[in-house]
Amino acid sequence: MPNPVERFSSQIGMVEASLYADLNKIANQLNQLSDTELINIIREVNFFQDLLDRGYADAVNGLIDSYGDNLSKIVKEARKRGIRDIGGATVSQLELLQELDTRALLGSANLFSERLTNELFSGIVSGENIGSIIKRLSETVPLATHQLNVAAYDSFRQFDDLARYKVFEGADVTWTYIGPSDDRTRDACRNTIQNEPKDGYTEEKVAASDTPFGVRGGFNCRHSWMIHAG
Repeated sequence: MPNPVERFSSQIGMVEASLYADLNKIANQLNQLSDTELINIIREVNFFQDLLDRGYADAVNGLIDSYGDNLSKIVKEARKRGIRDIGGATVSQLELLQELDTRALLGSANLFSERLTNELFSGIVSGENIGSIIKRLSETVPLATHQLNVAAYDSFRQFDDLARYKVFEGADVTWTYIGPSDDRTRDACRNTIQNEPKDGYTEEKVAASDTPFGVRGGFNCRHSWMIHAG
C-alpha cells in the first residue's frame, strides 16, 4: 500500500495528465478562433480552479489528513507511556503547521496555473499552432514535479517529527535518531547517529545538536527523531 506522499504524487500525476489531455482535445477548436476570441478565453480561463476541480484539492486534503492520522498514533503512544494531557497550545501549533503546509501545496498549483496561462498566451501571440504549444508545454511545464514530491515528503516528515516532539515535550523520555547512514547522509546526521549516548539523547541535547527537532539534517532529510526504546 503506497504511503501518503506516494499516493499524493500519483494523484497529482493523474490531474496533470487529465488537464493536458483535455487541452489537446480542444486545440483544433481553439485554432479556429479569432485573436479577439482567444484573448477573451485567456482572460476568463482559471487553470487553478480547474486543477482543484480535477482532484488537486482532494489530493492535498488526503495528504494533510494523513498528518492527523500520524498525530493520533503519536498521542496513542504517549498515553501508553502515561502522558494524558496534550496542551491546547500544542494542538493549535500543529493545526497551524497543517494549515501552512496546505497553503504551500495549493500555492504550487497556483504558480503552475499562472505559468501555464502565461506561456500558452505567449505562444499564441507569437503565432505558434495551439496544438504545438500544448504539446510543448506538456513537456516543459509539469505540475507533478520532483520538487513538489520532495516538498510534500519533507513537509510530511517535518510535521511527524515536530508532532512527536510537542506531544512528548517535557516528558521523562530520551530520543534516538533514526535513518540511513550511507553516501547520501549529511555529516550532521552521521555525527548525530554515531555520537548517540547509550541511553539516548535528552530533549535538551537534541535541541543543542546539529539536527534539532523539526530541522533534522535540513531539507529533504531522511531521518527522524523517535522515542528511545531503552
